[in-house]
Amino acid sequence: MALPAPPIPDPQALGSLPTLTDELFEEIFLRLPTAADVARASAACASFRRIITARSFLRRFRAIHPPPLLGFAAYEGFHPAQPPHPSAPLARAFADAADFSYSFVPPGRWPTPWRPRDVLQGRVLLECTPDCDPGFEYYATVLLRDLDLAVCDPLSRRYSLLPRIPKTLRGQHKHLIDFGLFFAPTGEDEDETSFRVVCVACNKTMVVVFEFTSITGQWHIPAYLSCSSLGTVMPDSRYSCSCHDHEQGRFYWMVPWRNKLLVLDVFSMEISIVNNNLANYRVHDSGKPLIVLGRDRTPEVFFLADCFGDGPTDIIRITKENGSASSDAWQFENVIM
Repeated sequence: MALPAPPIPDPQALGSLPTLTDELFEEIFLRLPTAADVARASAACASFRRIITARSFLRRFRAIHPPPLLGFAAYEGFHPAQPPHPSAPLARAFADAADFSYSFVPPGRWPTPWRPRDVLQGRVLLECTPDCDPGFEYYATVLLRDLDLAVCDPLSRRYSLLPRIPKTLRGQHKHLIDFGLFFAPTGEDEDETSFRVVCVACNKTMVVVFEFTSITGQWHIPAYLSCSSLGTVMPDSRYSCSCHDHEQGRFYWMVPWRNKLLVLDVFSMEISIVNNNLANYRVHDSGKPLIVLGRDRTPEVFFLADCFGDGPTDIIRITKENGSASSDAWQFENVIM
């Protein structure tokens, strides 16, 4: 016996049902387990695609579902993740499809090959500099005027050759060397198709920040710091601009000859000095801190030091004070021996 046909719903009753807003759909899509599921939802209809392709949704989704680790881009090429890492198959396919020899990028002014300096959001920051005398430290012999830069995507093989830092900017601060190069992370309101490159250079009296934006296609100087703020001029043979780590849009350098920690906020483009009692410890000459986030998402800084005269075998830990908006509100935590 056939079942009776379901009753036709009352149009007035349907009109009283609550409608799903874009905000509710966004929360539903954020809970989809994989990016492939989100892509299928986006293809279902135009309204879903509008929600999913919005910049705010993509940022939230990537924060909850970070992209898998595929490998590391080094001077000698790309090192894909290996089994048993879950990303190993995808990493191998990516390595086969991409060109990490950067052969598609036109050569720079110098016969040396392009070398990677930073990677962010699928882009690689490349530098080309002249050969340096092997008897000297690399960053003590390469001048800022000799620096060629490019930004490329090894997968799509698109590239952009950056203009050299103008002489009018370099001339404001003489004999700049020892440059740190990196991408600035994208801000909340910035288009992810654009990028920013930061170059931190120094001489014996100044630390200078240069910034290039793809939107304007130009370099400018958003910040600088006098070395007198550190209590001394820079010595002849000890630099640290190229040794840094970063977290939450802040880049950190140790100044080993004065045991000071410098912080560059790339969103506000402000340089500050962390005030702490590091002067009581002998920081190791590598000068590179390691930044991690604690359980409460508070930045913690670790670096090597020689606290007892037995070599750089001690690890110093300092943390940012909870609830403090000040860039120099840090406190010494402990020594790990």
